[in-house]
Amino acid sequence: SAVDGMIVIDARGRIEAFNPAAERLFGYAEQDVVGQNVNVLMPSPYGEQHDAHLARYLATGEKKIIGLGREVVALRRDGSTFPVHLSVGEMSLQGDRKFVGTLHDLTARTAVEQQLSEQAALARLGEMAAVVAHEVKNPLAGIRGAIQIIGGRLPPGTDASIVKEIIGRIDALGEMMASLLLFARPPAPRVGLVDVNALVAVTAELLSKDPTLRELEVHVEGYAPAVTGDPNLLQIVFHNLLVNGAQAMRGKGQIRVSIGQVDSICLVTFADSGPGMPAEVREKIFTPFFTTKARGSGLGLPTSKRLVEAHKGRLIVDCPPSGGTRVTVELPLAPASDRSPTP
Repeated sequence: SAVDGMIVIDARGRIEAFNPAAERLFGYAEQDVVGQNVNVLMPSPYGEQHDAHLARYLATGEKKIIGLGREVVALRRDGSTFPVHLSVGEMSLQGDRKFVGTLHDLTARTAVEQQLSEQAALARLGEMAAVVAHEVKNPLAGIRGAIQIIGGRLPPGTDASIVKEIIGRIDALGEMMASLLLFARPPAPRVGLVDVNALVAVTAELLSKDPTLRELEVHVEGYAPAVTGDPNLLQIVFHNLLVNGAQAMRGKGQIRVSIGQVDSICLVTFADSGPGMPAEVREKIFTPFFTTKARGSGLGLPTSKRLVEAHKGRLIVDCPPSGGTRVTVELPLAPASDRSPTP
């Protein structure tokens, strides 16, 4: 009946008892593991080292974990690992030495610690962004103005084209500064009723005016009631996701946007027909400044995720077996009493 996992092993490391909590933790039934070496529950290299540690303790009495307890990594039946706090006690039963391991799952605590660490890192990034805005962005605007004046005085020719290139590079740097500030210190949503259907349609229409995306088609289908949110911030999210999909397809093809609802959640799914993303890339897509693009800032998806979470929603990315990438924005629907009549 113990809440934590409890495992009893003999002096040779063979499992003799495995309580129901341990069954839930590891995914094994008791009859599947009784008689096996306990190292079946340990990832490499710890599993290979366990028998030597146990033999050394029995020979010398030198304790490494018995009576002390520490955090270790455990191995589930499906091959996944998870953090646990392991406490080991020793007993003698009819002259035979036994060891009782008590395991407390630390998965939830580890997730909270990681979230707090990320929040602290974001706070430091926000401080840095404020310095960047003051020390770089404003002088950059002055430099741009000066270059424009100089360029306006030059006769048409090679020098004038170089000035145009300089201004373009300054503008790109200015956009990156703006993206950094938006990610580091996103504004608090100005909450109101938002017609997601109309907002997606308007965002897609704006994207269609980009001359570099003439061969891109955005198909919007479905319907959902209004959500509570900030239309300006949500439009940034939708624009980022559409641009990502367009770039994945090199500006050619179709992006399908499906709008719907499940219970009290609005779902907006952006599906492209690009090459998709390898698993190792998907693990890093929300890491600031990580990008696979030649000129990407690596802030589009992390910023979108922060803005969606500011609306108490979720951003989910997956790559279906059929190919492409599918990004789903989940947003809470506005209470039925607050919604405008359905058109």
